[in-house]
Amino acid sequence: MINEASIKCFMALCETLSFTEAARQLFMTQQSVSKYIAKLEEDLGFQLFQRTHHYVAMTRAGENFYALFSDVERQFQDTLEQTRTYYHGLSNSLHIGYLEWLDISAGIGKALREMKHESPELEFEGEKHPQYELNELFLSRKLDLIITYREFAPKDQGVKNLKVLDTPLVLLVSPEHPKAVPGATVEDFKSEPFIKAAASRESLSESRSRARRQCRELGFSPSRIIISPNLESAYMAVELGQGIMVSTMLSRMTLGNNLRCYPVGKTEELRCFWYEQQENPSVAQFARCLEQAHKDEPITGIGMTNALME
Repeated sequence: MINEASIKCFMALCETLSFTEAARQLFMTQQSVSKYIAKLEEDLGFQLFQRTHHYVAMTRAGENFYALFSDVERQFQDTLEQTRTYYHGLSNSLHIGYLEWLDISAGIGKALREMKHESPELEFEGEKHPQYELNELFLSRKLDLIITYREFAPKDQGVKNLKVLDTPLVLLVSPEHPKAVPGATVEDFKSEPFIKAAASRESLSESRSRARRQCRELGFSPSRIIISPNLESAYMAVELGQGIMVSTMLSRMTLGNNLRCYPVGKTEELRCFWYEQQENPSVAQFARCLEQAHKDEPITGIGMTNALME
C-alpha cells in the first residue's frame, strides 16, 4: 500500500538525486528515506532509481511516476486554491430571497446593520421573487435564506425559522362593492365569496383546505371559495368584484392600492427560513443577529394599520 511518506521521499529524491539532501529537507534520517524508497519500489514491483556509491538517477519508471505525482500535486494545489477562493467568497456574501411585493426593511434592517458592523466586508444580495419561485430557489439551495409568511413555509427537513415581524391582517374589498359604504365593517362581508391565492407546489384541494381553515379562524362563512393561481391574480379578482380576500398590510402597501381595507383584528407572521446544515457561515451569523435584534426591540407592523386606514 503506497503511503504519503513514501511519496514525499520519492519526490524529494527525484528533485535532489541525493539521499542525504532529501533526508535533510524532510527532517528524516538517510536510512529512513532509503527504507521508504525501497518499500515503494517493492509495492510497485519495479525499480525507480539507479543507485551507486557516487550518484542516484531516475529510471524510466521513476521519471514516469515523477511526472504523474507532479501533475497530481499541481492539480491538488489548484483545487485547494479554487476551494479556498470559493469559501472566502461564500463567507463574505449573503443571498436573501423575499416576496416581490414585500417591504422587509423594517423586519431585518437592524440585523443587517449589526452584521455589517461585525463583518464590514460582508456583501448582501437581495432577490425578489414570486412565492412559487422563492420556495423552489430555496429548496434547491440557490438562496441562503428566504423571508416569507408562515403559511408558505418551505417543507423540507433541516429547515429552521425565526419570526421577523407580525403584520396586521386586513380584509380587501373592491371599492365598487355595493356593501363598501361608509360605516361598513368586516361583519358585512363574511358571507361573500372568498378568494385565496394558491401557494407553490400546492394542489387545488390543499389550497381550498387552507382557505377553509383561514375562514374558520376569522369566523367567515363564504358562499363559495375561489382559488387564484397567484397573489397578483387574486388581487385582480378582488378589484373586479368577484369576491373578498384577506391579506396583510405589507402586501397592501405595494399591491391593491385601489381596494377598500378593513382590519380583521389578527396578525400574520413574517418569518425567516434557512437550512441548519449548510456551507455559508454568514447564515448562522444573520440568524443570531436577527434573534438578538428581536430580543432588544420586538418588531411589529401594527403601527401601519392606522396610517393606512386614514
